Amino acid sequence: MTIAAVLLAALMTAIPTYADPIGGAGDGDTSGGGGDGNGNFEAWVRSQVRFSGSGYDGTPNTAPSTNAEPVHCWYEPRYDYAGMQEWTRRIRFVWHHQGPEDQRDALEWYNDTLEDIKPYENEPGKVFWFLTADDTDAGWDCFNAKELWIHVGAQPPIDPRDDLIDQADLARMARANLTLPTPTFELNPPAADGVYRSYVGLETMVSVPGPGAPPVGELGVTAAIAGVPYLTATITAVPEGVTITTDGAVDTIRNQTTCPNYSAGMKPDDGCYIQFARASTGGPYTITVTQHWRVTSNVPAAGINDEVVMDSQKTIVVDEIQSVANG
Repeated sequence: MTIAAVLLAALMTAIPTYADPIGGAGDGDTSGGGGDGNGNFEAWVRSQVRFSGSGYDGTPNTAPSTNAEPVHCWYEPRYDYAGMQEWTRRIRFVWHHQGPEDQRDALEWYNDTLEDIKPYENEPGKVFWFLTADDTDAGWDCFNAKELWIHVGAQPPIDPRDDLIDQADLARMARANLTLPTPTFELNPPAADGVYRSYVGLETMVSVPGPGAPPVGELGVTAAIAGVPYLTATITAVPEGVTITTDGAVDTIRNQTTCPNYSAGMKPDDGCYIQFARASTGGPYTITVTQHWRVTSNVPAAGINDEVVMDSQKTIVVDEIQSVANG
């Protein structure tokens, strides 16, 4: 078992009992053993990665391609030398209250840690990086296999073989947090009493996203660690086109890159439409509109170049046009 696992186990036991030591924490820090400002300690290191952008709402709905899946655990910059000293002191304070054996272990760990960080006393910036995990079993398993913290120093290059968070990792995290809208669309002839109805041979116009709906445009998600300028990455989702399909018998389906809203007097070929060949005698037909997206990143090393589709459906009753003979 690594010191990370041992330390976290000790702190998890101690936390329900002990509050912030005098002069410690109370700064909103969420690192292992740190205080939250409310007299509580947390025994693990929470991710500092934050997400923003027009394509982020906290409910991701598009799975990344296999090569773009984010890692389950990583090291991220946490403390400068003074901060690391304070973190070490706070951890010992909590740990050593558990009994004689814990007091001995806590003191030994405390002295060893101070000795380990001493060579980096004059290095500026957050040179001490802490193990961080996502909320999965695979992420938590990392604490049984890796050290809790490491010294890193200056900005490291992107290297998929190491565990240091970098721009490529952030791009993959951003990709995993992308939310794309379900397409909205309207049909013409319009619905009457909630039922869409058209006729064989008539161009049934399809407007995407439909009157009154916001236009479909570029969306993005940025993942970043505040205070570390080079640790940021953005993914961008660009709408590439619309595909209209139906389970009904058709003569013609006209698809375009965009399907503008129908207006009176509009020529059918200026928009998108379906021309049905037979009536829906066995029940209504289903029309499916699929919005195609291309998702890329500003970090080539992330390997993100996904085609993503989102679709929605409406049903429509198709009748034969009845002719009336006078005689």
